[in-house]
This record gives sequence, C-alpha cells and structure tokens, in this order.
Amino acid sequence: MKVLQILLALFLSFGLFSASSVSAAVKPIERYYIGDVGPEHRFYDAIERFVYTDIIDGYIESESYEEDGELYEYSYVTVRPDEKVTRAQFTKILVSALSLKVGTQVKEFPDVKPAKWHYDYIRIASSQGIISGYSDGKFHPDENITRDQMAAMIYRAFSHTIAFQPSAKTFKDVPATSFAYEAVIKLAASSIVQGYGDTFKPRDLATRGQAIAIIDRALHQEVGMVEDMSAVTDVVDRNIQEELRLMEEQNVPSLEALYNETTTGYHLSYSLDSIALVDDVEELDGTVSMEQIGVHSFDIVSIRKRLAEVRIDNLKYKVSFTSPDMSFTVNVDASGMAYLKKDADGTWKIYNLVLDEELGEDWGADISSAANES
Repeated sequence: MKVLQILLALFLSFGLFSASSVSAAVKPIERYYIGDVGPEHRFYDAIERFVYTDIIDGYIESESYEEDGELYEYSYVTVRPDEKVTRAQFTKILVSALSLKVGTQVKEFPDVKPAKWHYDYIRIASSQGIISGYSDGKFHPDENITRDQMAAMIYRAFSHTIAFQPSAKTFKDVPATSFAYEAVIKLAASSIVQGYGDTFKPRDLATRGQAIAIIDRALHQEVGMVEDMSAVTDVVDRNIQEELRLMEEQNVPSLEALYNETTTGYHLSYSLDSIALVDDVEELDGTVSMEQIGVHSFDIVSIRKRLAEVRIDNLKYKVSFTSPDMSFTVNVDASGMAYLKKDADGTWKIYNLVLDEELGEDWGADISSAANES
C-alpha cells in the first residue's frame, strides 16, 4: 500500500523509470482519472469516491496530441454531473452502491427486457422493495428521474440501515398525500436531501451529480458495526506489513495476490500498476532496501456499514538505493489516511490512500546521501 507508492514517486523524481501496468484483470489506471470534475466542484468528494470504488464507471474519453513528431493517445473518464439521470441509471447506481443481490420476490416490467443493460439492476431493486413501477405496470427506465422519485427509492433502500431522525421540517410543495411525503421529510431531517427554503421542488429532474451526492450522504449515515473495527485495522496493517516483506523478497506473484485480497478499485489498479518497479530495479542493476523506523499506529476516524476511514500515524521508512551510477538513502514519513469499502462478500478493502505529504514534490523526505549520479 505504502511501499510501492513511495518507491514510484521516489524513482520518478530521480528520473530512473516509469511504471507500466502488469495486470489486465482490473480496470487500467486511466479509467480512474476524472476529466470533467475537479476538487472545486461541490460534489467532488462523493464523485471521486464513487469512481474510485467502482460504483460508477463514467464515460471513457480519448484524446491525442503530437510531440516531437510522435502521436500520443491518452484516456480518462467523464462523469457529466450536470446531465439528467434516468430511472434506470439511478437504479444501477443505487444497487451498485449497496452491493445488492436479487431477492425472491422479483417484479417483472413489460418495458424492461432481458437484453437491456439495466435488466438485472431493475430486477434486483424490485426484489428488494426499492421500486414498484407506475400504475400502468411499466417501469419507464429511460425517463429522467424526478427528485421525489429519487427520494422515495433512497428511503426504501436505506430504511433498515439508517436511524432516521424525527421529522422536523416539511415542504409546502410536498403534501401529506404525496407518495414521497415520508421519504422526503425523513431524508431532510437526516440531512440526506436538501430543499430550497420551504420548497423541495419534487418534480424537478435530478442530475447525475445530485444522485451521486445524495446516495453518498446516505452511505455515511448508515450505522457501523463494532465488530468491523478490528477487521478494518487488520486489513490496513496486513497491507503495510506484508507489502514491505514481499517487496524485500521481490515476490511479485505474492504481491499481486496481496493487493487483490486487500485493495479494490482505484488503489488496486494503482498498486498493480506500480508493481512493475520490482522488475525495473533489477533491470537497472541496482538494489533497493526499505526498513521501517519505529512503530506505526492506527486511529479509526469513522466506520459505517460499508465505508471506513483509518488514520495511520508514525509510519516511517528508511529507503536505500544503490547502483553503479547512483546511490542514495532517504527517510520518509508515509503517514496518512486510508479509505476502505466493504465488498459484497463482507470483506473490507482499501480503495484509496492519501499521504500527508505529496511524494515526488515537497514530500518531506530527508535525503541523507546521494552520490555517483551520472
């Protein structure tokens, strides 16, 4: 988790080599580069989390540029947060966010065909009591979803995992006779949905960004399990300790297995992409060693039913690299935040890691020695 991230930044900063992907079993790292939403966007944190955890895939975009007579292509994803979201799209996001599986009471809709991409998601949602369709018996999957429809689906989906606050606010445009009345006031009381003063605008069409943000707020309202606390810290600690050992052994197959067992989404792709460093060091006719300095500690910042944040402190390494052309020793403080998601099988995995220092720039490394640089 930390070791290869440190080495990647370190060796890139010295211009030694660049990493290349070694596994086609997961999404390539560029599928996690968000091209149309930056940190200044009001829904950025939720959007990044949904991309990094594979809840949404986004739309793949490709561009090319020419440099020194060579044509280069690169790709990234766009989320299009301001576009309207259809009923089928919202159903898919909700089902994916909750890792839901099909139940026994499935409702079939005549306008939801098995050949369509949304067929399984709608069947799952109907079997879990999240959707019921229109009075004409259809689901109308391609219609844009309204704010009241979205609220009703979220309320049903999270009714067993969120301790909703007592209703304290009503909206003048959501009467007690509305099908979404209870959903709207309960979600508003728990700050999952927001209105516009004393109105909710229930018939307004929801955007993709709003849909992601509201589901994300609900995920953070779910009650966590005490027994998950040790499981969360165990997986982070295992990743730290075994990665260091396997890196020293240059045991690439075991490193891949470790990452597949302890990471997911963005961090799995990043880790597998960085693993090429093990082979590249050998090609440079150099040796690298890492030694942990002191004892690290953990602090669980938050733990919910499906999401957790763990603070890692005092994680320090002494990194040495020696080759015929260059030698250096660096002390690195790799403390930071680990973000985890619980998979459908109940396993906690790391989907993102944010170090306190930006490695490769002003990253707090104490360079003890550097010599013989060619």
